[in-house]
Amino acid sequence: MRRSASIALAVAAGAAAIVPAAAPASAAVPDFGLVSPVLASMLPGQTGWVSTMWASIADVCDVKITASANGVTVKYPSNTSAYSSLSKGDTLAAGRMDYAAFNLTLPQNTLLGVVPLTLNYSYTTRNAGATTCTGVQRSGSTPATIATISLTGDTVVQKTSATTVPKATPVWSQLNFHSQGTATNVQVTVSGGPSGLVVSYPGDRAYTSLSQGSTLPAGADDYAAVKFDATNVPTGVYKLTVKITYGGTVDTNNLLLTVS
Repeated sequence: MRRSASIALAVAAGAAAIVPAAAPASAAVPDFGLVSPVLASMLPGQTGWVSTMWASIADVCDVKITASANGVTVKYPSNTSAYSSLSKGDTLAAGRMDYAAFNLTLPQNTLLGVVPLTLNYSYTTRNAGATTCTGVQRSGSTPATIATISLTGDTVVQKTSATTVPKATPVWSQLNFHSQGTATNVQVTVSGGPSGLVVSYPGDRAYTSLSQGSTLPAGADDYAAVKFDATNVPTGVYKLTVKITYGGTVDTNNLLLTVS
């Protein structure tokens, strides 16, 4: 399998044109290749779609791309299943770019740094004037990398710092959270505030979990529902405490409650 040379971009006369990267005189210039080998950053344990940008210097068709990396789970769009093609179909005209997407899951124990991937691709260089996908079949392999990052602070980040409820009637409020690493058995409680404030949770439980369940995957957002009954509370602004427990961790954050 032939390793792809890189494809560089040049801008001329106000329009983008695809130009092959410099290569030895004896080396064949690929018709189709990866524009940039550096892909989006991900967190250890995160699952998400990652785009790869591709370009062509000839009319190509029947484009198929797969990705592989040690310990990384790769899934493809449902309409192709075993591979990814381009966002606008499996063809690309000369001088054009398009992207292919992969759904990647990094192991929770992925070390910080760079995760190397291998992108294998195949395509057909369309014969001049051909109205069907006929021509020379080609294939190649090119490396790519994903940087793994670790954000500072708590694993579960509380995004809602303030909420407003009416005095006239009890209401449900959403407290939003973001996870910087996979958190399991997430439980949320709210305490403090003025005398007369009643806080309750779905199903009359002693806590609330998240709308999508008790697990918050790395890089994901979700919310917890909390019911506030402020009918016996004077209007004003009050400071409450939100306690989030997950695994063996307990975090606390402030929540400003405005009763209007």
